[in-house]
Amino acid sequence: MKSPAIFMAITVFLSIGAFLAPGAPFIVDGGIYYDMARAMAEHGSFAIAGNGGVEGAPPLIKALTVDHYGLVYPQYPSGYALLAAPFYTVFGIQGLMLMNALAFALSIWLTYALARQLYDKRTAQWAAGIFAIASFAPTYALGIWPHMTALAAWLGAIYVAVIAAQAPSLRTRASTLMLAGLLIGAGINIRVDVFLAGLILFLWLRLFARPQDRLAPVFLVLGMAPGLLLAAWINFVKFGTFAPFSYGSSGGADTVGRYGLVAAAAGLMIVAAWAANVPTALSWAWAYKRRCFLAVITIGALAIAAIGPLRDLAWRVLTGLYVLVINLQAHDLYHQEGVEKNSYGQLLFWGYPKKALIQSIPWLPLALVPCIGLLRGLNARAVSLCLIAAAAPLGFYALNHWHGGGSYSMRYFLPAIPFLALLAASGLMEIFRNKKITRQMALYAVVAASVIYLGLQELGQRSQWWFAPAALYPQWFIAAALCAFIIWRVLVSHAERSKLGEALCLFALAYAAAINLYEELGHERTRAEQRARAIDISAPLTAGDLIISPMQLSLIPAERNGVLVMAVSEATAEQAAAAATAFARAGRCVYFHNSLAVKLTAPVLDLVIDPEPLWAPSERFNRDPRLAFFRLQSTSDRCNFNGRSGT
Repeated sequence: MKSPAIFMAITVFLSIGAFLAPGAPFIVDGGIYYDMARAMAEHGSFAIAGNGGVEGAPPLIKALTVDHYGLVYPQYPSGYALLAAPFYTVFGIQGLMLMNALAFALSIWLTYALARQLYDKRTAQWAAGIFAIASFAPTYALGIWPHMTALAAWLGAIYVAVIAAQAPSLRTRASTLMLAGLLIGAGINIRVDVFLAGLILFLWLRLFARPQDRLAPVFLVLGMAPGLLLAAWINFVKFGTFAPFSYGSSGGADTVGRYGLVAAAAGLMIVAAWAANVPTALSWAWAYKRRCFLAVITIGALAIAAIGPLRDLAWRVLTGLYVLVINLQAHDLYHQEGVEKNSYGQLLFWGYPKKALIQSIPWLPLALVPCIGLLRGLNARAVSLCLIAAAAPLGFYALNHWHGGGSYSMRYFLPAIPFLALLAASGLMEIFRNKKITRQMALYAVVAASVIYLGLQELGQRSQWWFAPAALYPQWFIAAALCAFIIWRVLVSHAERSKLGEALCLFALAYAAAINLYEELGHERTRAEQRARAIDISAPLTAGDLIISPMQLSLIPAERNGVLVMAVSEATAEQAAAAATAFARAGRCVYFHNSLAVKLTAPVLDLVIDPEPLWAPSERFNRDPRLAFFRLQSTSDRCNFNGRSGT
């Protein structure tokens, strides 16, 4: 079967999956993106809420939102709303999942197309296959996420820039690089971290692809201008700040302001790279590459040891890389729905152990093969691009070792995965040089990996102590063994063949596929359960009711029917109390969703909350605490929905 037919089949398969998968967000972020698409589709607005039309009520804020002049805006870039609104208008919530599925199919094709530009067809096929099957990308394919849509823009920009770097004429090169910049600008309006693609391409063009050409990066930046202006205008509407990078004042680890110093350092690096005489420096560096490499390492180590801020920064990055790449269980616990530590101190999300990068992709050491080749001057153009593109998100998020909140895997590293897959595919082809990888070999690897992985999961299910170790730690041993084999093969044996080592390479890929495909099935079951519970929670509520809730995601079905939701936390308890008072005075029903909402709001509320709960009827979830609602005593005679009252 030819490649176009394969990608068409993948697109059809994923599109069907988007309509079969549970139509529900996965975490709070997804709920906000759903709100953004619905608000744009139904009202043509960037604002997702107001005050419900009740005099004296404050804006009905949610987690990850900011109120501005009485309207509630999401902290996230609202270009997503413009793109998603047509999908929501035609297909509803499944349309948002369809958009994501199509973006995944496009990202698979772009991974293949980019690899074809940099390597050969065989490497490209393996790179696309590793990305599509042996990574955690499928986890983010069928859901309501911005990551895959942003990744399509990210990959598209880099693919176009690679083509532009080879263009023979200035006119063609300029227009193509401006198109790459335009894609980056569009991506920034979906996820802010797409700006890293601009940094990646700027450095690659100056240092490797076109070091003699100072105009190429300028055309790239000019192409980004419309997207940056659009982002700045949207942020002015939302936050009153005419700046392309802003989350308003929502706070948290994902606040853009936390990266101000890093942005300034990156700006200085860009200016230096643009101003320097790169061709002369590179020719000298390649001529004395071993000495240059040792000199850079030595000077860097001495600078870090001598300068306090550099020492602190280096420690932060190294700590972050350990947590995010090696062992996410080392991360401190924070409070978020679904995130918890079990009795053995294992960090879980919705009952699944949270995984660092290498615990999702134990084949990562395969990327060492082309990296060692780069030190020998081999294929510098391709390997350098992949290394810079993979290192950018890893280094950026390692600054605060932030793992993306409620997620099983390192979703913030998703932009690095296609490039790591490309490096791994290149390494695999080098290891299997002049030898065909047969279907029989692949089948043996898949069977062995599946049997071992499923056996370990069974062990983990039988013993809580083994639960996280069985799901996480075998990947350490696989990666360590693979790393040892690669070092032996490349540095010691000088490309001597090893059937055991070759089998280990295929086993690592198959084991990663088993992890991520098995867990994707589990994720869909989790979302199906969340959706079923949300439907039962929302069923007795009626249009116009105000729900004060710490679990806004579980009330999406109610919101579609006209129910108003306001999130409550320790920081927003007084605003929630003010909203409850205003709605009660307006003759509207106010409910406090589960006992946590009562605990947070009651101390700052002038009105009295009835201690007798109302239960949303549910045969499947019965008296799950998340089905409990409480009302104000002053409205108990008329606010008695069709649930079961009493304990």
